[in-house]
Amino acid sequence: MTQEVTEHPLTEQTGPATAGVAGRRRWYPSPGWLALIFALAVSVVTLTYYGVAERDLITFAAYSLFCVTLPGTLIWRAVQGRSGFLPLDAAFGTTAGFAVELPVYMLARQADQPFAVLAWPIITIVAFIAVPQLRKFWRGNRERMSAGAAWSAALGTSFTLVSTAFSSFRYNSLNEPYSAVMHVDFPFQFALVGEFKHDVPLNTPWVTGVDLVYHWYVYAHGAAASWISGVEPQVLIMRLLPIPMIAAFLLVVIALAHRITGRWWPGNLAIGLMLMAPVTVPWAWTSRPMDSIVFIDNLWVSPTQTFAALFCIVAIYVLCGIFQADEGKQRRRPVPWIVLTLLIGAMAGAKATFVPMLICGLLLALGLRVIRLKLPGPELPVLLIAGAWMAFAQLILYGSGSQGTEVNPLQTVKYSTLGRAVMGTQNAINDWGILWAMSGISLGACLFGWVCMAGLLRRGWRTDPIVHVMAGFAVSGLGALYILAHPGLSQTYFGRSATPYLGILAALGLAALLPKGKRVPIRFFAVAVLGVAGGVTALQLIRNGVGKQGPLSPLASWTVEQATLPYVMLLQAVAVVAVLTAVIGVIVRLRRSHVLAVATLAVTSVAVTSGVLINQGIVDSLFSGQPQRDIVAPGNFFAMPPGAIDAGRWLRNNSRPRDIVATNSHCRAQISPCDSRDFWLAAFSERQVVLEGWSYTEPAFSTGTIWDRTLYRSHFWDPALLNRNDEIFVDPTAERVSSFTRDHGVRWLVAVGTTQIPDPDAKGEIWASPELAQFATERYKAGDVTVYEVR
Repeated sequence: MTQEVTEHPLTEQTGPATAGVAGRRRWYPSPGWLALIFALAVSVVTLTYYGVAERDLITFAAYSLFCVTLPGTLIWRAVQGRSGFLPLDAAFGTTAGFAVELPVYMLARQADQPFAVLAWPIITIVAFIAVPQLRKFWRGNRERMSAGAAWSAALGTSFTLVSTAFSSFRYNSLNEPYSAVMHVDFPFQFALVGEFKHDVPLNTPWVTGVDLVYHWYVYAHGAAASWISGVEPQVLIMRLLPIPMIAAFLLVVIALAHRITGRWWPGNLAIGLMLMAPVTVPWAWTSRPMDSIVFIDNLWVSPTQTFAALFCIVAIYVLCGIFQADEGKQRRRPVPWIVLTLLIGAMAGAKATFVPMLICGLLLALGLRVIRLKLPGPELPVLLIAGAWMAFAQLILYGSGSQGTEVNPLQTVKYSTLGRAVMGTQNAINDWGILWAMSGISLGACLFGWVCMAGLLRRGWRTDPIVHVMAGFAVSGLGALYILAHPGLSQTYFGRSATPYLGILAALGLAALLPKGKRVPIRFFAVAVLGVAGGVTALQLIRNGVGKQGPLSPLASWTVEQATLPYVMLLQAVAVVAVLTAVIGVIVRLRRSHVLAVATLAVTSVAVTSGVLINQGIVDSLFSGQPQRDIVAPGNFFAMPPGAIDAGRWLRNNSRPRDIVATNSHCRAQISPCDSRDFWLAAFSERQVVLEGWSYTEPAFSTGTIWDRTLYRSHFWDPALLNRNDEIFVDPTAERVSSFTRDHGVRWLVAVGTTQIPDPDAKGEIWASPELAQFATERYKAGDVTVYEVR
C-alpha cells in the first residue's frame, strides 16, 4: 500500500506495525498463549475422539515442531534479517520448513537413506546455537500480536477442524470394518505417500510403467513425516497432515492484511468472511443448493490444495513487500526475489491450479500499471518467474497432460442440487438458456459476501498493485469454475482457491472505507446495526417462506423459475435494505465513505448469516447425544474387500520395498459395473502393483470426455495385459504363472476371492481359483484376501 493509505507500513528495517510492548510478566498465560492452548485442546479432543492414538499425536506434534516449524522459523528470521511476532514467524517458518524439507527428502530418498532428511533441522538448530551472528534470531521482537488476531486464527483453525470432523471424519473411520467405506480418494493418497516412502522414480503405484503426472509435492512431505514420526500414512492423510498448514495459512492471512493496512482487525474480518460468507443460501431445506466455493471443503480430502494454498498466501505476502519497497536499491534486494521464486516453484508442484491464477493476477496488475504509468513495474519479472515455473510444471511434472480437464463452459451447475432438480441427470446436452440462468444465480450467490470490495475504488487503494494481483487471482478462479469442466469436478478447486482472496479484498475494502486514524461516530454503528438487522431479517423471511419447500424429486422436478425465485427475491430484498440503510446514513449525516460502509455491511450480513445457518448441523450433532463416528453415510459402499487393510500391511511388513505385486482386484467392491478407482493394495502395501485400478491416470482420462465416465468407468487401454494378469488368478497354470511373473518381475500375488468383472460395460462377478496355491506359496490370509509368494 502507498504511504498515504498505510500510515505504518511493514518494512524490512522497522518490522511490523507495533501492537504494544508486552508489560510485566504475569503468572497466567497471555491472551495469545490462551488462544494457542484453546486450539490445541480442541485439536486433541477432536482427533482423539476420531481414532488418533496418543502416541501418534505426540510424535507428529514433535515432528512438526522440531523438524519443520522451529528450524523453518529460524531460517525465515535470518532471511528477513529480523524477528517479528512469534505466531507469525512460526507460520512463515512452517512454510519455510516445508519448502526446505522437500528437496532434502528427495535427495535422501534417492540415496536410499530416508532418515537423512533429519540432517537439515539438526544442522539448522546447531548452526543457530553455535554461530554468534545467528543467535539473535532465537529471540522475538518483544511485542505481542493483537489478542483478537491470535483468537481469530485459533477459532478459525478450530472451526475448520470441527467442521471437517462432522462432514468427513465421522464418515471416514480409521477403524475396521468402517474404514472400508472411506472416501475413494484416500487410498489413492496413501498409495502416493507409500510411493515416496520407498522410491524416487515417479511411477503410478497402481499401474506399473505409467508415469506419475500429478502435483505430488505434498505426498513427499507425507512420506518424510511418516518416516520421522512413525505415523501411518492413513492417519497422516485422514487426520493430521493438514492441521499445521491450515493454522499457518490463517496466520499468514492476518499478517498479509496487517502488512497492507497496518491494522489487525481486517485480517480477523478476512478469516471470518472466507470461512462463513463464501456462498449465500436462501433455502431452508438444503445447505448446498448450488456448487459452492466453500474454502474448507476438501482440505483433508485434497491435501494438495491445502499445501499449495499455504505456499500461495506466503508468496503473495512476499510480493506485497516487494511492491511496498522503495524503488531502487531496496526493491532490487535479491533475498525477497529469491524467496518469492522458491515459493512459486513450490506452489507449481503442489497444485496445478495456483500458478495460472497467479499469472492472471500479475497480468491484471501489469496491465493497469502500464495504462497508468506507461512503464512496467515489478509485476513483469514476477510474471516471467511464474511463467517459467508453470512451463516446468506443465512440461515436466504434468507431462503436458490435462488430467481430463477441458474447456466446456457452464457445466459446473449441472452437478449441483438445484442443477439436477431442473436439468435432471448430468449429460452433454446444453440448454443454454437454463445454463446461463442457473450459472448467473450460482455466481450471484457467491458475491453477497464480497460487496465491501467496493471500498477499494477509493483513492490510493484502486492503484495498489497487490490489490490488483489478488483481484485478478480471485476473478480468474471464479472464471475457471464456470469455464472449465472435469469429470471429477476438479474445476471447483479454482473457486475454492479464490475464496480466501475474496475475503481479504472485502476486508481491505471495509478498511478503506474506515480509514486508520479517523474517528468513527457512534451513529455509524447504530445505522450499521439497523442495516445488519434488515439483512438478517430478509434472509430469514425468504428461507422460511418461498425457500422452505424443496423439490418433490431430486431430478428434473422443478422449473427454472422455481429454482431461482428465492435468489431473485433475496436480491430484491437485500437491495431495498441496502438502499434504505444508505438513506438513513445520509439523513444522520454520515460521511460518504461511511454511508457506503453501512450499506455494504447490510449486504455482507446476509452472507454471514447464511454461513452460520448452514453450519447449524454441527451444533445439532454436538448436542444430539448420538455417536458421531464410524458412520456409513447414505449411499456409501464397503468398497474394499474384507481383510484388505490387514493383508496390505502384512505384505508391506514382509516384503522388500521394490517388490512388484500382481492382483486380480481392479474394481471397487460391491459396485457393479466396474468402478476402477481401486487403490487399496498399493495404498496399504506401499508396493508397486502391475495392475490394480487404472483411474486417475492420463491414459484413462484420454479415452473419452467428461461425459464418458472416464473418471471411474473407463476401459483399460491394454486389454492383453489385463487378460494375462487375470488368467493367473482365475485359471492358473504353471506356465501362465511362471511366464507372467517372470515378464513383470512379480514376487507376490494378492488374490481377492470375489471381484467385479473388470469391464465398465458388464455386470457380474468372477472368482479367484484356489488352484493358484499349486503354483505359489500361500503366506497370509485375511478375510477374502490371500497373499501368495512366487516360488
